[in-house]
Amino acid sequence: MKNSIALASAFLAASSASTAEIVINDWLSFEGFVDMSYVHYEGDVDATLDGTDAELTESGNSYQVDQVEISWLFDFDPVTAQIDLQYEDLPGDSTAVEQAFATYHFDNGGAITAGRYASMLGFEAFEPTGLYQYSTAYGLPATAGELTGLIPGPIDTFLGPLTATAFPIGARYSQGVKYTYDGDDTFFGISIQDGINLYSDRLGGDPNGFDNGGYGVEVAGSYYMDNGLSFFLGGAYEDGDGIAVGGTPVTGDTESIILNSYVTFETGAWLFAFELFYGENELEDIVIAPGSSAETESFGGLLMANFAYSDKASVTGRLSYTDFDIEGSTTVPTPINGSADAEMLKLTLAHSYAFTDNLLLVTEVSYSDIDADGSASDGIDTLSADADFDELLGAVELIFSF
Repeated sequence: MKNSIALASAFLAASSASTAEIVINDWLSFEGFVDMSYVHYEGDVDATLDGTDAELTESGNSYQVDQVEISWLFDFDPVTAQIDLQYEDLPGDSTAVEQAFATYHFDNGGAITAGRYASMLGFEAFEPTGLYQYSTAYGLPATAGELTGLIPGPIDTFLGPLTATAFPIGARYSQGVKYTYDGDDTFFGISIQDGINLYSDRLGGDPNGFDNGGYGVEVAGSYYMDNGLSFFLGGAYEDGDGIAVGGTPVTGDTESIILNSYVTFETGAWLFAFELFYGENELEDIVIAPGSSAETESFGGLLMANFAYSDKASVTGRLSYTDFDIEGSTTVPTPINGSADAEMLKLTLAHSYAFTDNLLLVTEVSYSDIDADGSASDGIDTLSADADFDELLGAVELIFSF
């Protein structure tokens, strides 16, 4: 649904890469893209742990092919299907089936889809071909990612699920069944799936039996107006029987809820967007601290403006914000209660230039600032900590689409 808003823009070619199906025959075609980038970042971390100050500076460069994707499109009216095969520069397996689903279309605009498909939540597209800049609005800066390697193994393993609770809109693909209705000015969808946040990206559970899997429900609706305004409102709920990462238990039972809403307005060569999200999570039996549990709460959003000053080029400005709180406790070896709060502000300026319908150059400069503090107490002593992350990032991205 989110891509239908982007595709409605008359100036899409100047703000995101264009794809055109390569037709094989009456029932088979394919499309895809190659995404490559150069990134340089410089970050500073100032931290204080129980009165002791520490400072760390990190910088890095990368040049790589970030993602290659080919989508196979099948049309056996009234049934369609899609299989997305991709390579992505990530730890572990780098090739995967990103999406694989079949859809039965009714004459009234309704459709039933089964398989692995994208979430309906979130304004920003999940693919670089649908973004108005290089980076996404939500997620840890590169400097924070480098620091996770300095953390002991069990805690580092837990950071993935914890980050997902801070940025719940980042969950992309799940497996299940959904019903959608797409009218002239309305959209509605409801999905029953394996998860929405902590459980997305796989079906079933851990083969060792620790994780029995989870389920999620996602509902979304939108309304488009003739004056260029569009409104979106969606939400999701998830319940799971524990999380295992690479066969290693991370948490016991989990429960999550996400609320998401955004408004877009198109007028002439301008596109404006305003988004808000809210997320809650409960995690039991966290293995890094036996007998422990945690509750997280996150709130955030973005403001974005895109201006296409020609039929080939556009400029984008974006402000995004996330506030994340966590409260936890453990009973082993002694009762300890703790809490932490983090605020992230990100400023982004990007420029896009389409050399052709198939070749897009995106440049970006972004600044991220994270202020975090926390404390833990056993009823006698209290340990406090705070940290400040600052990062400046520059990126050049080239997208070839076909």
